[in-house]
Amino acid sequence: MAFVAPALTAIGGSTAMTAVSVGLSAMSALGQLSAGEKAKEAYDQRARNEELRGRVEAVNAKKKGVEVLKRTNASLASIIAGAGRQGLTLRSGTVRDREVFLVGRPASEDFSDTAFNASMALMTADMRASDLRGAGEQARMQGQIGAFSTLAGAFTNAMTIGSPGLTQSGNLRL
Repeated sequence: MAFVAPALTAIGGSTAMTAVSVGLSAMSALGQLSAGEKAKEAYDQRARNEELRGRVEAVNAKKKGVEVLKRTNASLASIIAGAGRQGLTLRSGTVRDREVFLVGRPASEDFSDTAFNASMALMTADMRASDLRGAGEQARMQGQIGAFSTLAGAFTNAMTIGSPGLTQSGNLRL
């Protein structure tokens, strides 16, 4: 870097080259801001996709719950229909035992599991989406910090090389 200042002076004077350097650094800073914003948009899109994926999983779990209820109804109908052929009354203990122990309790557990799975799919998707949105905010901030650092470096270099009308210490030239 030590050879850059004499080379700039030899090419076209420090004032013009300093202005070009600061201008290019400003463009680089704008690029960093833009990259941070684009990264944030990408993370936000991934967060929306994650939320949709969670909703799809929840709907699929609820569909399984509906299937459990349909199978339960079919099983209960079969028990009730078969009770008469077996000579049992609908209020007898054997029919009730079959309804409760063979069909009702397992179906209730299965249905509870599918409801739990649906709620967990939604909560998990919300947590993932929140993490992605946080990563997007970090990406935006990283772009802003990078842009600030680039501009700060450019102005420091401009003061080091020399800017029009000022000495390196910042005093006006007379």
